[in-house]
Amino acid sequence: MKNKISLIAFSLLTLAASCRKEEETVFPDYDKNWLVVADDPNDATIHANYLFYKETGIPIYINDTIGSQQRRDVFGHDYTYYEVLSMSYSLGGLQSGAPPIVQSFTYCSKADAPAALDFLRAEIIPVLPKGVHIPSILLVDTLNSNAFGKYAFKGFNTIVIGAVPQIPGMNEATRAAYKGAILRAFLTNAVLSDKYSATLEKFYNASRKFVTSRDVYGVYQFQLASLVTGLPPGVAATPQAIGFLGTDPRNTYYTPISTWMDVCMYLEAALGNSEAQFKQLYGNQDNIMIKYNYIKQILTDMGVPLK
Repeated sequence: MKNKISLIAFSLLTLAASCRKEEETVFPDYDKNWLVVADDPNDATIHANYLFYKETGIPIYINDTIGSQQRRDVFGHDYTYYEVLSMSYSLGGLQSGAPPIVQSFTYCSKADAPAALDFLRAEIIPVLPKGVHIPSILLVDTLNSNAFGKYAFKGFNTIVIGAVPQIPGMNEATRAAYKGAILRAFLTNAVLSDKYSATLEKFYNASRKFVTSRDVYGVYQFQLASLVTGLPPGVAATPQAIGFLGTDPRNTYYTPISTWMDVCMYLEAALGNSEAQFKQLYGNQDNIMIKYNYIKQILTDMGVPLK
């Protein structure tokens, strides 16, 4: 009898332990996909963003805090977790040197969102090639970014688009520059992929060939006169003469600090101007036009329509 009782007790203890073990292995969904827009028919802005998401697969936000979740820490304490878009750096492995950062931004209002959605539908989405992944878009009012100004910045899991309240009043020239900045942010990673490494090497070497004693990227402007060789007689050793659109946006004492920045500058200029406009700006600079044609070749191969 005692053996029977002991066996029953052991079975009950084993069952209880098994239940506790099963409970401990069931975890909340802490790894949920946050970049999904849920519909709210009672909120016109959220509903419009949801329709855009259904059309394009791109989540649109007007706040960088995109969700929250009740969680429990390792000590058993409950707390509220907030999912915040990461815009402090770009995807790794694509650039050398310190990556640019968003220095500051301010939120736009819900009333500003419809004009931005219309602009994206009309000017941006039709230009994007298939296969280019846009994790999300954050619409803001003012944007101050290291290197990329006030219009667009590519972060880790979002593209920050600034000046949203100004969209309805933009003139043609401003609208074109705005488009170029946004497309640059959207397409940078695709252009810098391994697929185009051979063409990009030609792009980089179009400037590097003029400085053989060191890398031409990140050179002080005043050093160019003593470092540059191979220019035609009488041509001053300027950043433009050796194929750069200008100096580094973060520090104008230098040539572009990295190949990544050089590509970004060309992308924004090529996508924000027609070919005729680009030639009007830089047509007398042979080395700039050589590099422009390499960028144009990549964009054409990607299926980006150029004017």
